[in-house]
Amino acid sequence: MRAEWIAELVERSVRAGVLPLVVLVVLVAGLLSPCAAEAGSTVYATDWAEGTVATFTTAAGGVITQLGTPVASGASIASRPSAVAFSSDGHELYVANEALGTISTFTISAGGALTLQGAIATDPGVADPEPYGIAALPDGKNLYVANFGTGTISTFSVGAGGALSQVGTPAPSGSSALSGPGWVAVSPNGQNLYASNYTEGTVSTFTIGAGGALTQQGTPVATGSTTSAADPERLAISPTGSNLYVTNEGQGTVSTFGIGNGGALTAQGPPVNSGTGTGSQPEGVAISPSGEYLYVTNEGQGTVSTFVVGPGGAITQQGTPTTSGSSSTSQPFGIAVAPGGQYLYVANFGPGTLSTFSIGAGGVLTPQGIPVTSGSSTSSEPYELAVSPDQGPSASFSATVAPAGSPTEFTAQASAAGTAPIVTYLWLFGDGGYGIGSVVSHAFTTPGAHTVTLTVIGSDSCSIFGPFTGHTAYCVPTPAASVSQTITVPLLASVSHYSLSGVSTRDPKLAFTVTDGKGAAPLHSVAVTLPRGLSFSRKRKSLADGVTIRGTNGRRLRFSVKLTGRVLTLTFGTATRSAQVTITNPELSASASLARKAGNGKRGSARQQVKLAVNLEVTDNQNHSASLPMKLTAR
Repeated sequence: MRAEWIAELVERSVRAGVLPLVVLVVLVAGLLSPCAAEAGSTVYATDWAEGTVATFTTAAGGVITQLGTPVASGASIASRPSAVAFSSDGHELYVANEALGTISTFTISAGGALTLQGAIATDPGVADPEPYGIAALPDGKNLYVANFGTGTISTFSVGAGGALSQVGTPAPSGSSALSGPGWVAVSPNGQNLYASNYTEGTVSTFTIGAGGALTQQGTPVATGSTTSAADPERLAISPTGSNLYVTNEGQGTVSTFGIGNGGALTAQGPPVNSGTGTGSQPEGVAISPSGEYLYVTNEGQGTVSTFVVGPGGAITQQGTPTTSGSSSTSQPFGIAVAPGGQYLYVANFGPGTLSTFSIGAGGVLTPQGIPVTSGSSTSSEPYELAVSPDQGPSASFSATVAPAGSPTEFTAQASAAGTAPIVTYLWLFGDGGYGIGSVVSHAFTTPGAHTVTLTVIGSDSCSIFGPFTGHTAYCVPTPAASVSQTITVPLLASVSHYSLSGVSTRDPKLAFTVTDGKGAAPLHSVAVTLPRGLSFSRKRKSLADGVTIRGTNGRRLRFSVKLTGRVLTLTFGTATRSAQVTITNPELSASASLARKAGNGKRGSARQQVKLAVNLEVTDNQNHSASLPMKLTAR
């Protein structure tokens, strides 16, 4: 599934005009390195009982430590904060206050500390809208909130500094004002929003239009085996945008839907049991950034279930659910996977703690230390979690340009990693060619301007796009992860004024002029390869007797000669921009058979045209070479 997610990233890059579709083959072949160890993220947990948001820093091994004193989420301790989401740049944190009917905006300092900037009503003038779930568009332009009490979804535009402004009036969800939408999720392409209607046992589909406006599509879809007892809770969407997952608290199951054209939902088989036996009461759901694993908290059994995501998005539970907290009464609610996919964090509502798990091969969970107390008292009730998004990398490269036909060298070693190290360098050379690696070479077949694009991807899959599973981004994508430069590839050399005469009289003369290309290095040598019928002298004393070379100014050039088989190599004593070469007898000779063909013809008629191909291999003083064929008529 990691390869599928990267394939989706590249497909979106293709649609954005950044990368060629052909690199999909390379990526799906698994050339990306495994994720590197991650540390330095910040975990935020809302506390239902204390009305606060606690901040935790992470260290190696995913271990968390609470930072300072939890910050009040609203105007009173009874604010009952629920869901959290980040702004697209990771600089702000949004928190839904269920009891106050508001969304609070916090700025995040460099160290992760929170500062409350204010709050805005989710459904102004309405008593008890009860906002729960939050979802942000991947591009960060809009924020959505599910109002459980009024059966609506509110839309906000996000302005400078993360400030929120309500867009229009809240859109009805489900079939009535009593639908009870609890959670929302946005598709990775930003075109659809989904809302779980707890009271009706359904999921509503909305299209997202201009300015973020919502329009409900069709009839809400049932999530469980019966709508009356399903009690759908939380939602997650696969990073590829192909599947939606819903936890059904009332029936102890997880439903899988395929997402089709226009965002339409189709149930993918019957719901799958979560936990062990009955009474699992699944709550939170999270998908790994790679899309390989799905994790569900079972409130009723105090466990976390691991599911492997297979073809078509089908999920299969792996082994026995893992105990969360210190006992089966831990009541795990919120759940979040760290951006690199190596750690899982769970909010244990009952004992007021946060648990950390490492994610191993096959998605297996291993507890990291003991659960950490959340909040400021033993009565705390952590409800929901969010892990700060990684920062994306930036691309940079330089080129050592060679003439057409010779390898131009590229290096991307000046590229800068974001939160995670860069593991993939994708090159588009502008002529249909591509490459992978921090240092690559590419031979352009034609001279002139070529636009070369480099795109880098971190071990957390963060690049110009980033993994997105419905609520908030795993990383902050950046356009700087892709950079283009136009390089000018010179023609190494050209050949002109070439002719072959005197063949019919067996006194042949081969003449040509080679000139270096604009911007290319001076010429160093030229190797001449003859066709059958023509040959070079093998007498050492006469090796250069029939050769004359004149330089740019018309003066004779000194040169050395080497004969290897049918190839005569002329090396210039001084590098030159132009070389006028004449090769005659005794150095050059023609066979009797070729002479007869070239001289054959009836009286009064033209001689037979004998076509010959002579090849020149020209080398400059930087050891670049190019082949220059000459099509000649022997006379």
